[in-house]
Amino acid sequence: MQSALAGLTAQSDALDRAAADVARAGAEPSTAEGSATVQISAAARDANRQSGQADSALTSGLEGALVDTRIAKYAYIANLKVLQTGAEVEKAAADLLKPKR
Repeated sequence: MQSALAGLTAQSDALDRAAADVARAGAEPSTAEGSATVQISAAARDANRQSGQADSALTSGLEGALVDTRIAKYAYIANLKVLQTGAEVEKAAADLLKPKR
């Protein structure tokens, strides 16, 4: 139950950050026409994955922030289901331990 509560807190914070990113990206003027493009090599992507650090540049911008809000939503729902299941298991265990009359 503690991990589910910690997960709820973490996903709530992630949703707050993603919503702020969406608001910030929505307020910025679009610069797609004048943007410079870069190519990230496979070796650089592999090095980033092995470092264990998330590269915000790969999920930055409005699109990434919108995806992050969806991920946070579903992770939050999953943690709520864990809490619900835990409560059901506790109730079933308590019912088993009740003396029968």
